[in-house]
Amino acid sequence: MSTNMDIETMLVYLNDWWKTGHINEDLAKKYRRKVMTEFKRVFNKYHEILLLTGLRRVGKTTMIYQQIEDLLRETTPESILYFTFDYGQVDPFDLLDKYSKMTGIDWKHKKVYIFLDEIQKLSGWSSKIKMLFDTFPNVKITISGSASIQLEKDAMDNLAGRYFIIDVKPLSLIEFYELKHSKAITNPALYRSEFDIEFESYIKRPFPEIVSWKNDQDVFTYIRENVLSKIIRGDLQDTFENINLSLLERMINEFYASPGMIMNVDESVRKFGVSKTTFERHVFFLEFAKLIRVCANFRGSHMAMSRKSKKIYPYDVSLALPFNPNMDIGRILETKVASVTDANMYWRDGQNEVDFVTIEDQKVSGVEVKASKDLNQRELSSLDKFSAKFSAEKFIVYRGEDNKINGKNYVNIITLLIKENL
Repeated sequence: MSTNMDIETMLVYLNDWWKTGHINEDLAKKYRRKVMTEFKRVFNKYHEILLLTGLRRVGKTTMIYQQIEDLLRETTPESILYFTFDYGQVDPFDLLDKYSKMTGIDWKHKKVYIFLDEIQKLSGWSSKIKMLFDTFPNVKITISGSASIQLEKDAMDNLAGRYFIIDVKPLSLIEFYELKHSKAITNPALYRSEFDIEFESYIKRPFPEIVSWKNDQDVFTYIRENVLSKIIRGDLQDTFENINLSLLERMINEFYASPGMIMNVDESVRKFGVSKTTFERHVFFLEFAKLIRVCANFRGSHMAMSRKSKKIYPYDVSLALPFNPNMDIGRILETKVASVTDANMYWRDGQNEVDFVTIEDQKVSGVEVKASKDLNQRELSSLDKFSAKFSAEKFIVYRGEDNKINGKNYVNIITLLIKENL
């Protein structure tokens, strides 16, 4: 965006409420995600910067528009500024000066609300936002980005003590059902049978725009083109240099074909014909963009995780199904549990392996995922050994009844998806 006219024209289009006094209902959609409650709580209670992160198409921009819709009931339309860096890089101070000239708002002294979307595309964004926050306490700042690791690192490095972060995930099972059937669920237990029926459709469609789409091939095309392709060929190229698109796409095909695979770096380097440094950088790119989840081998604490033998999962199983529509139900459940629990560890010791390890309040838990309803003790022997070694609680996520037997927590997959925690 190289000229003032470009900026002015874009601001007029992006901030139509300056003229109309209200926001287009197609932007601030009627359905509000559960995470919107936390967004509004933090937004209303704290002055600090609010940072929304998450995969593309999960509804971050819609949440911003919904917040703008609420603000329009409380303040003047001209005191609200929205801009997305999808349309180019503009220094925030230049943007605000142009905004001031167009609206007559003295942003340096008057209370104003600015919403900056796809912030990761702005070079050096965190230092610029820090200067804005520190210098002008009257400016309430909300930013969003379709990525995670580097975005959060930049915030930690430059915005320490100045921000709250909210991770917006793909739709939960309850949200999927509510959105699809236009029905608010206040008592999820009453809808267990309906949730069970919808499960197969849900795992393919956890994005707000496609919950009611009938044709699986249309869904798969949407995910490939509107999520994966825009991230790989758009977001990543806009954010980083020296990206090998062909390598990224081959890695995606490899990782998505077999969720939970053990990544052997030396073998992968030979297979893809690149250096170790190049391969590991591209693994980082995929993890940064929330396209994969990397789980390290637990060795007794967060600080003692093995750097070798990492397991790779799709960030959400829906991303992999267009590549592997006949995926085994066991891999589907395992990948979904990894997403719900935000897994980043597993355990493997010789022939023994536990799918996931979680640590909460210094309490270690082992989590096994099984596709069947009936289990025998032999299938859970690794979990027992892990529990004995680390004094860990034992969870089994499966398709049977919820129970606690002999110190083991048996959790039905639908129960986990309703609660979203163990």
